[in-house]
Amino acid sequence: MSDNQQQHSPPLHFSHGFAAHWQTVYPFILRASRALYRPVSGDLLTVLSTDERPIAFRAWVHKKSPTPQKDLFILSHGLEGSAESGYIQETAQDLHKQGYDVWAWYMRGCSSLDTGPLLYHSGFTLDLHALVEEAKKLAYRRIYLVGFSVGGNITLKLLGEGIRGVDAAVCFSVPLKLEDVAVHLSESFNGFYMKRFLLSLKAKIRNVKNTYPEAEFNMAMLDECKDFESFDEYFTAPMHGYSSAHEYYTKASSYYGLQNINTPCLIVNACNDPFLTRDCFPDPILFPNIQFQYPSQGGHCGFKAGGKSMVARTLEFIAQ
Repeated sequence: MSDNQQQHSPPLHFSHGFAAHWQTVYPFILRASRALYRPVSGDLLTVLSTDERPIAFRAWVHKKSPTPQKDLFILSHGLEGSAESGYIQETAQDLHKQGYDVWAWYMRGCSSLDTGPLLYHSGFTLDLHALVEEAKKLAYRRIYLVGFSVGGNITLKLLGEGIRGVDAAVCFSVPLKLEDVAVHLSESFNGFYMKRFLLSLKAKIRNVKNTYPEAEFNMAMLDECKDFESFDEYFTAPMHGYSSAHEYYTKASSYYGLQNINTPCLIVNACNDPFLTRDCFPDPILFPNIQFQYPSQGGHCGFKAGGKSMVARTLEFIAQ
């Protein structure tokens, strides 16, 4: 099936076998090994979010060229990633070499910066919104958003909320329906990916509680959380004012705002992505304002191992 085919005809074929996991894990290991010999790049900067909390981000800026003549990419990392993640660093450096300015931000709790007792969640758009507004003040010619996994969900949700000033967006490996993906990851590959994420998320909760003892967390339940659903029920939802994990998943999922997106947008989800469910591959007929690519190979954010790289797909789209 062609990457550019816009209808489910013939039907999509999903595969979560060995190749799916290999195309997900191998690029991660490869990027991590490269990072051992390559320092983290990008100038570390901060800007205040709407709630006056600092947002940390790394910036790759061509200082010799007048800013109004340049385009800017803002990159959003995935769950428990950061601006130092291998896929972010590689994408930023590749785009910078092509002549673009690039910002890659740290979601709350994903940097050494104290951003307060509030952690990010999979639909937390406040900080990305603030970064776009900051970029608009600098009079960039065009502003592009690129989101990976949860960062893709946040990007799409922000677009669905009606933000102005974004010229195009490209999102990879997006969990469009968070509840479906949360359940799937508790079962997929014996919960391998979920367990890794939960260890990191629980550590963040403990760190926040140690730094802000007044934070109203039910710490007695932390060790009882064995999957995303229980963690989000007892921690994510109450932290952000949701009544339950179900309400959080529903209101934070970008799928329900796709019909509101008018910004040129591309979603690339591989059919062998071990993180995603079939509901993360909506029929493009339902959303005519969005372009979809459903390649058979690529794993989860591992497209370089399964065809075109993420940078190549991004640049092709914005050139249209």
